[in-house]
Amino acid sequence: MRRLELNYQKPANPPRKMAGWMLLLAGLALLIEMGVSYDRLQSEREAMNREIRTSKIRMDTPSELHITREFTDKDFEEGRQIINRLSTPWDAFFAGLESVSNENVAILSIEPDMYTGLLRIEGEAKNYAAVLTLVAQLRMTKPFSEVFLLRHETKRDDPQHPVSFTLSLRWVKSS
Repeated sequence: MRRLELNYQKPANPPRKMAGWMLLLAGLALLIEMGVSYDRLQSEREAMNREIRTSKIRMDTPSELHITREFTDKDFEEGRQIINRLSTPWDAFFAGLESVSNENVAILSIEPDMYTGLLRIEGEAKNYAAVLTLVAQLRMTKPFSEVFLLRHETKRDDPQHPVSFTLSLRWVKSS
């Protein structure tokens, strides 16, 4: 039988000295890269500042203007509204509206509501049948739905007796 020797002084898995040196070298390489990148960014920043100073465009700071204005929630909401209006698919809207051809009808005003997607269209037609034809055409046009005739009135003081009308419809925006 062999004798079992226990040595508590020597670790079972000696640490690898090579791994430690490799980690140290990797850390130094990353540190050097970070320093070089920082120096490059600083020189680019200085070049941009020189370009701004030498250009004829003047950039006033609030302290130079003696105005200290902070943006409020109302300002941000107005900005969101502008972005929403600009990103609205107006091409589909006008293509759908122009695809409805009815020469007996004149559209006088269009009031779109971006948030609800409702449109209010006011116009005049030669007769009541032309108004109903327009309503039927808009109901079959792709970007519009829920087309309703809100109001109509025959103008008795005009010899041709045109019909003024107001329509309500939903504009389905496909983004």
